[in-house]
Amino acid sequence: MNEIHAFRQQTILVACCLAILPIAALNAQPRFGREHGVYSKGFPMKINSSDAQAEVRYTTDGSEPTASSTLYKSALNIQTTVVLRAAEFKNGERTSDITTATYIIPSEVLKQPNNPAGYPSTWGKYTTMNGTAVADYEMDPEMTSDTKLANNIVQGLSSLPILSIVTDKENLFNKTKDEKTGGIYIYTGTSDDNGRGWERPASVELIGGSEQHNLTVDCALKLHGGQGRVPEKNPKHSFRLTFKSEYGPSKLEYPVYGDHNVDEFNSLIARTFYNYSWLHTDESQRTRAQYTRDLWARKTQIRMGNPTSDGLYVNLFLNGLYWGLYNLTERIDDSYCKYHFGGKKADYDVVKREDYLEAAEGDLTCWNTLLSLSERASDNQYYEMIIGERPINSDSDPEVLLDVDNLIDYMLINQYMGNLDWDHHNWIAFRNREHHTQGFRFICWDSENTFSSESNNVLSVNNRECPTYIFNNLMKNRTFLHRYIDRAYKHLSPGGVLSEDKAVELWDSLYNVISLAIYDEAARWGDYRRDVHPYTSKGQLYKVDTHYKTERERLLTSFFPKRTQYLIQLLRTRGWYSTITPPTFLVNGEVATSDTLTWDDELKFGSNYAVYYTTDGTVPATWVTSANGAGSATSIIYNRGNVMENLNGHEGWVTIRAIARNTSLWSPTVDRKFYITSGTGIASIPVSADSLGKDDIIYDLSGRRVTRPTTGIYIVNGRKVVIR
Repeated sequence: MNEIHAFRQQTILVACCLAILPIAALNAQPRFGREHGVYSKGFPMKINSSDAQAEVRYTTDGSEPTASSTLYKSALNIQTTVVLRAAEFKNGERTSDITTATYIIPSEVLKQPNNPAGYPSTWGKYTTMNGTAVADYEMDPEMTSDTKLANNIVQGLSSLPILSIVTDKENLFNKTKDEKTGGIYIYTGTSDDNGRGWERPASVELIGGSEQHNLTVDCALKLHGGQGRVPEKNPKHSFRLTFKSEYGPSKLEYPVYGDHNVDEFNSLIARTFYNYSWLHTDESQRTRAQYTRDLWARKTQIRMGNPTSDGLYVNLFLNGLYWGLYNLTERIDDSYCKYHFGGKKADYDVVKREDYLEAAEGDLTCWNTLLSLSERASDNQYYEMIIGERPINSDSDPEVLLDVDNLIDYMLINQYMGNLDWDHHNWIAFRNREHHTQGFRFICWDSENTFSSESNNVLSVNNRECPTYIFNNLMKNRTFLHRYIDRAYKHLSPGGVLSEDKAVELWDSLYNVISLAIYDEAARWGDYRRDVHPYTSKGQLYKVDTHYKTERERLLTSFFPKRTQYLIQLLRTRGWYSTITPPTFLVNGEVATSDTLTWDDELKFGSNYAVYYTTDGTVPATWVTSANGAGSATSIIYNRGNVMENLNGHEGWVTIRAIARNTSLWSPTVDRKFYITSGTGIASIPVSADSLGKDDIIYDLSGRRVTRPTTGIYIVNGRKVVIR
């Protein structure tokens, strides 16, 4: 078998490092004969010095090379997974930066023992019970000795990007209770705050995967999380990678999530899994591990058009020891806000609740104002203050305090999942105080305790100071209620993001990414509750083919097929889902499938009820003047004629919104974007995709904004063209 990954040339890695590190701080450094990566077998390794007068010294245990480290004399024989670090020295002084590279041989990872040299047999003391955590390092021999499982494990190790964290093992496991030298895996910061906030220097590599990652960077390393860092509850902890000038670059400039996301980061989190993992203290949760719940929630937010924290599945190695399946995700803070939405970090409030409500960035002033106004939002004047249509004070300008659609979408995701560990904690909201047209937006976070039953009902959750409190207050306002009804119909109806087909499509896309790597997770941690620490009840040897696939089958055959309709019934019982069918858009007597119309087309509405519509994108109905609702000032009452007659010769994009009414009952509002053309044909000028720039505004024919068009027909800067 050839090398599993053939990465880009060594010069690219050096160029990457040059882009990351401040040039003034960069010294020459040794170069290795092979790139970091995954290899199928052993190989000789040469180390080339940048200075013929210097000697090269190296380590293989994660520690930084010193003048007393092993002297490099001839090519090394790499036959197992190893972390190689090297530096140049003259007269006992280091004269170069340190070069770090991780080399992984999957067949050797299968042999990972429970007593690696230099690592302790116990970790930190328990927090909620007596005793000390027994260390666990090995790959389970029952699984690795099974030929079929071993083959899956070997393939799984190269199926995802590798995140290799390299640091002196004392930074992790030193048992001295000292803020500067104590091991962060021993003192996790859960009892008397020993370890809380402790950080240690580390070198981090992101290697391979479908994007062929090739990154090496120095940063600060600390533990992350709440219950997941309690030793007796979860021996597999999350890590936070923070980029600071005293450790390396002050920020990471690298496309961790590909070209579709930002490429600047101040902090990343390597998230483990606690709820519904094979390590959870509760047996019923352990048997239902899937490792896709939280990322499904965040990817669903993206599909709804909302901002979120992106995630990348990785196989994490700690000083060359396989540590398990992780999700590398963006940390939500003021830096995240700045890089995604512009402005300055100081402009943002980032509000969250774990053990208590806090402004992680900024302050709670705007949040408390939103809470207070929501309590009176049944009176429309206070609701208008929240959405920026009325000033809060007579001497101030209106400002938007809440992104209404974002809150509704956020609530629908959690209601659909039946989130049982929310929202007394596990939520984050942010707002730019200086940008008054964008209110607080919510991001799904730690959404693991979900999908447990298709009949879960969390509609009554209402926690003061939290998103559900704002939501329940606003649902007393008829305008907000009907906006919720609109969004619920959009997402839960066939083809919507929360319909069965779309929910399963996303679920399967995540499963397909980790379908092999979960064998590695099982081999690393599947035996922990049986063999190492049962906690309150002895567990089983958790396997993919036995436990994981059983739960997957339950979700595919029971949860997803039933959940959408069950949630609709719950919403209807509360009056949160309309019983009236909305109008359909008919083009030349058929349900509209194309988003392009000519003046020769006939556009009508199909409905058994009275229809109100607008052609300027405004709402067709209002509940401000009447609790029973009425047509808005801009609406047109449909007379069964051709809607094209009311477009006044318009060409280009138009948004048509329509709603049906049956006495006091209203349907959801539906909308459609059409591109109106005279029918004289497509612009004949061929346009090259490479000729388009950042400032060009590009839409496809369905009205969706496009950043990287392929060949086809698009609207570029308002003109219909062919991209060749």
